[in-house]
Amino acid sequence: MAGSAVAIGVQGAGTAGAQTFGTPVAITGATVGEPGINVAPNGAIYVDGPSGLGTGSPVFKSTDGGATWALTPAGMRGTLPGGGDSNVAVDHRNGTLYMVDLWLGSATTARSTDGANSWTAHPVGTPVQDRPWVATASNGDVYLVTHQIPSGLVVSKSTPPLDGVVYPTSTVAATAADQQGCVCPPGNIIAESGLTGDKVGVIYATSTGAVKFAGSTNGGLTFTNTNVSPDSAATTNANFPVVADAGSGHLVAVWMEDFASNDRVQISQSTNFGSTWSAPQTLVSSTSGTSVYPWVAASGSKVAVSLYHTSTVTTPDNPPAGTQWFETYLESTNSGSTFTALVPFDGTAVKTGPICTGGTGCSANRELLDYQTVTLDLGGHADVAYARSNGSGGVQTMFNHEA
Repeated sequence: MAGSAVAIGVQGAGTAGAQTFGTPVAITGATVGEPGINVAPNGAIYVDGPSGLGTGSPVFKSTDGGATWALTPAGMRGTLPGGGDSNVAVDHRNGTLYMVDLWLGSATTARSTDGANSWTAHPVGTPVQDRPWVATASNGDVYLVTHQIPSGLVVSKSTPPLDGVVYPTSTVAATAADQQGCVCPPGNIIAESGLTGDKVGVIYATSTGAVKFAGSTNGGLTFTNTNVSPDSAATTNANFPVVADAGSGHLVAVWMEDFASNDRVQISQSTNFGSTWSAPQTLVSSTSGTSVYPWVAASGSKVAVSLYHTSTVTTPDNPPAGTQWFETYLESTNSGSTFTALVPFDGTAVKTGPICTGGTGCSANRELLDYQTVTLDLGGHADVAYARSNGSGGVQTMFNHEA
């Protein structure tokens, strides 16, 4: 696979309705625009998201497959600054939760060993940072990537007994030169344990229309940067590129390429933990409509992709009046060789009109914020968390489960 083209069934090539989802569930009390989702080894589902700068961002929990949800106690996190960008990772051995919660100047890092009933937290990490993401190798090692100006993308490592609370060692994974001068945050981080050291990877976009991957095989001590997608005429930094680890060195990356009048979703894969990548292929074409904020999850032979989509050919920021966006899903059950057609969850739009992708530079139409997420549960079924606009600048956080 690595270094060669991947046969991809784009939107419209599969069978519509190949996946069955239930009725979307509104998570009571959750009004976060970019919800993250994780499933613990005991089946508990967690959804987190930013609440606005102040104290700790909320974490919601379901123990009945997403039918009902409860806000978990903030505990020590609630006494420390946070509320900006948040992210949670779950140790798949024992269910330990690791969280990072941005505030002006740094971020609060935290760990819960009792299902989010209580937290041990620390308010200071890498200084002058933006957009943190966290991942665990599920062996007690935890990795945090942040964007730090002018250094670049910095990966910090935490080990027991203060795993997930204090991150004492840091390495620049990608410099500003690697990003081709792009002053923009990274996509997500992945980690897995290895025989000679943890494997750690960060995906990111450049100012020259490329997507790159910074990979480490020695527990984050050193990183090698490789091209996922080469320089192009497209804009690749309007959305976060996202990478998923299917296991056994198989990585799947998705990202949006934005052009002047349309966009498309691209995909590339690696069989050697990012040392080399397949030639990029179009997963959702511009002729099918417009997509924004794609996310990917992968495990074994299953690859799941969720995104916001409209059948109108446009760009997210400048659609015709009345354009409706829907939470939409497609998947592969043969390790990403072919994909089913796009399937919208229901007939209720998540947003009408523009979706501003300019980040903090947006003056309106940013209530969905910068991403939605999908993960795979213990049975290999997709769980999706996304935002639905209320039309007045606010959102309701939604959940749906693949039957």
